[in-house]
Amino acid sequence: MKTMRQEIICIAAPTPRVLREYPAYGEFFPRLQAALAEFHSVCVLELPDIWVRDFLPLQHRQTGALSRLLFRPRYANYTAKFTAEINAAVRRLFPVRECMVQIDGGNILSGPDGTVFCLKGRRIFRQSADGEQEIVEDELFAALGEKKLVWLPREIGDKIGHIDGFMQFIGDTLFVSDERFDPYLERLLWKRLELVRRVYWDLKFRFLPCVPDRADPGGLSARGVYVNFLDTSKAVFVPQYGLEADLEAIRQIQAAAPGKPVIGIECAEIARYGGALHCVTKNYWLDDISRPASLEPGGSACPGL
Repeated sequence: MKTMRQEIICIAAPTPRVLREYPAYGEFFPRLQAALAEFHSVCVLELPDIWVRDFLPLQHRQTGALSRLLFRPRYANYTAKFTAEINAAVRRLFPVRECMVQIDGGNILSGPDGTVFCLKGRRIFRQSADGEQEIVEDELFAALGEKKLVWLPREIGDKIGHIDGFMQFIGDTLFVSDERFDPYLERLLWKRLELVRRVYWDLKFRFLPCVPDRADPGGLSARGVYVNFLDTSKAVFVPQYGLEADLEAIRQIQAAAPGKPVIGIECAEIARYGGALHCVTKNYWLDDISRPASLEPGGSACPGL
């Protein structure tokens, strides 16, 4: 991979439109922005939605070029009108290549050598490109600049299908959400790990705490899910929920990233909407040679950068 000299982090602005959908974001936003700005340039985008990881463009590993995914979720508060508003805002900010794949960015995970992992869902193939898995994979390869993609089994009844709620890498260590409290989820976890180990036979992995939110019987809340952290080139930002497991999550991550600051950010209220730090951020790499026009300082996406 070519050396990228600057990493910027994109987040959504707390506009009146956003606060109508997510009132708790008003108090969460300044904490998040201040923590990120200690280490990186932060690009604040005017968007209708806060889960920017899911719908902002993908970046090519080698060239830095951006590709926009098809974003058509069928869960939580995503009505057809709301989704259209999100897509219109993204098109306005990022006039870039279309990637004709219906998959959320939260379901794309890159390993140490660039191998891509996604949870497999029929909708990705039925409604993307021409419905063929091979075409979907080719589209993702073209957008990401990778050569290998591994599909992992999806939980029965999972309406969201975001891999960043189950696992993430830091270097050569894979963190997995510890769901061994449920026999079915434990079997599924080991099936997924077996497929990952076929790619990385010497994989190191660690269990991160997972504390189910008993106040959310519908299963949307991400409160207690620590694997939704944000790993950047300069620091690791870890969700904190006011739970006993908070310090254990930081300890586990610090052990795998001894050269980086590990920063805890309180996420209890924002997580009840369905995500945490990885979901509300999107990082891009820029260099002096290949800068996507929309991410240029003063460009359409980052006018204040």
